[in-house]
Amino acid sequence: MGPNPTSASSTPSYGRLSGAELIGSCPVLSEENPMLEDPAPFKPSLRHAWPIIPGAAILAAVAYLVAIIVTDNCIDKKISEVTYRDNNILGEQCRAIEREVPWHELSRKLRRCRRHEYYDPLHDDCQKCPAATPNDRVFAVFWESQKDCSRLVEEVNTKYVTHVYWAFATLSPTGAVSQSLQYWNDTAIMNCMSELRMRCIKQLISIGGAESRDSFFALRDEKALDLFAKTSISVVKKFDFDGIDMDDESGNQPQAQFKWKETQAPVVFKYLTALRKGLDEIQVPDEPRYLLTWDEFPTSLDGPDEGYTGCSLVTDGGWFRCYDKKITPLLDWVNIMLYNIAAGDGYAKMMNRRIPLYWVPAIGADKLLIGACSSLGCVEPVPPPGQSYRNAYNGSVLYKGSMLWSATNDVLYDNGQTMKTMGQAGNYGVRMPFRPLEV
Repeated sequence: MGPNPTSASSTPSYGRLSGAELIGSCPVLSEENPMLEDPAPFKPSLRHAWPIIPGAAILAAVAYLVAIIVTDNCIDKKISEVTYRDNNILGEQCRAIEREVPWHELSRKLRRCRRHEYYDPLHDDCQKCPAATPNDRVFAVFWESQKDCSRLVEEVNTKYVTHVYWAFATLSPTGAVSQSLQYWNDTAIMNCMSELRMRCIKQLISIGGAESRDSFFALRDEKALDLFAKTSISVVKKFDFDGIDMDDESGNQPQAQFKWKETQAPVVFKYLTALRKGLDEIQVPDEPRYLLTWDEFPTSLDGPDEGYTGCSLVTDGGWFRCYDKKITPLLDWVNIMLYNIAAGDGYAKMMNRRIPLYWVPAIGADKLLIGACSSLGCVEPVPPPGQSYRNAYNGSVLYKGSMLWSATNDVLYDNGQTMKTMGQAGNYGVRMPFRPLEV
């Protein structure tokens, strides 16, 4: 048989202590004895101080980081030329405003400033924008008004932009210019303009566009031309634009008897003269002169060359015409729509031969903006990589600057990379005055 499980020999002895003795040897917590006490007194030593060292290091690192962020009263001089409304708080990476500024309050303050001024949120006042100089370089971008313009305001690469062409105010067959931009709300556009003006970015209304090209032939009628001039000036006053960019894309079409320079260029001279006069009449004495610019095809100064008839070429679309030098004195500058030169040799001929030999004598190097396109703004054939960089660099070094069609496509589809590339290539951007804070 096996051992009896209840026998004394199978019961553990626990050092020969009885059950009562085992319980009595355990400490019991009570109201009189709330905590266990170590009978040995605590003796502090250096080995107990080791947490102080890493704690001090962490505290020093945090203090150093805060010091970097809050340097010079929260003004980083490298980025102080740009002011944004971010998360309902004015300032870029800086909270020196000390409180949130709701849009209704900011818009009221922006309206206090005049066309040539910007609102400075750090000082809560209006200050004059830098005056234009002959050495200024222009980086102008088109914004197509069918897209939300807040994307342009919020885009960080807008800091390179000096001028915005708002596209478009269309032209009716009667000669009347639309008093609203295409496809979008007037108030929203005015709000975007107000915020861009905080960075002294000048803004022009672009009148015309490809959809309106046939309507420009109606301006041969004197009444239509007068209506065109009046409604052009009225839209400038309504939005408080800094001028007009004329995107007249008429050409050697049947309406021009396939000879644009002979039949339509005199009409262009008349309406540009009327616009220049109208803009000068509404100018306030102590404000800068309103701008008047012109968009031109890259072939418009081409002469005959080896079977190519040049600017007098007649095509099905009528996308050729010969530039009339008589309009040059009326203009502040000309935007060469230099897009879609697919071959490298074609681009080299344009930059090395055609512009210096034909464009500069006709218009002047100080009145030429070299155009580029971005993403979906490029019509086939798409230009080779690097052309926008070269256009921006050459425009800055040799001419008045560069132009981009369009910032809309670039911001929405390319994250503003073309604006960044061109802005850095030409060292573009408005240099805002630095105003120190009173300490």
